[in-house]
Amino acid sequence: MTTIDLHRTHSPVAIPNLRSLGTSGNLAQPAKVALVSAAAAVPPITMLHLNATAAVDPASWTISDYVVTLPYGIPLFGMTAAALAIGGGMLARGLAQVTGTRVLRGLLAAWAIALLIAAIFPTNLRGTPENFSSNVHLYAGAVVFAALPAAGVLLARRQRRLTGRTAMTVVLTAISALNVLLSTALILNRLPGVIGMPELMLPPGILQRAAGAVEIVLLAVAAAAVLRSAHRSGSSSAAVAH
Repeated sequence: MTTIDLHRTHSPVAIPNLRSLGTSGNLAQPAKVALVSAAAAVPPITMLHLNATAAVDPASWTISDYVVTLPYGIPLFGMTAAALAIGGGMLARGLAQVTGTRVLRGLLAAWAIALLIAAIFPTNLRGTPENFSSNVHLYAGAVVFAALPAAGVLLARRQRRLTGRTAMTVVLTAISALNVLLSTALILNRLPGVIGMPELMLPPGILQRAAGAVEIVLLAVAAAAVLRSAHRSGSSSAAVAH
């Protein structure tokens, strides 16, 4: 008697590179922490500005000037900086499991560290000579306003490669581009003064507040984008398992 072995054949299934997306559980938690941190950064800095008096000028006085002049300015700014630093640090830690994110993680880590340094070393009071603390604060601030926009651009580019053009990638790209524009204008506006030349005519207070507000929004949008990638990774893992 002749027997015939019948083997069921399956069509090949494209399995996504889960390593490029990150595992769902390990990536979702840091993204959620970063999202909460962005929200937690808003109340202290808002309180700082609500405490402002007629003696300060929001157009020409920077946030750093408010911090060293107004009551409780240093602890309020410290709380905002710490919240943002936690968010950036957690996002960098979560992305450590994802391939091709070394530069992105480095920028997020540098941003988080610079925020803490800027909080620890306040600027000098207006009308007083610059000192070691104010110089450290100045350069840390430059890193704060340069690192996150660059990280946002890299993350937006990476998300577009993974998911194509979606509403999330469009928003992330737009916020990153706006942050790049404002931060570049802020740094270029301040740079002549650093080298002993007259500063540009742009109002530094308004410019810095706009750039700072966009940075908080960018952290939240970046966290949301990473969280969506984590959910997509979880769905892909479940599909492969079945």
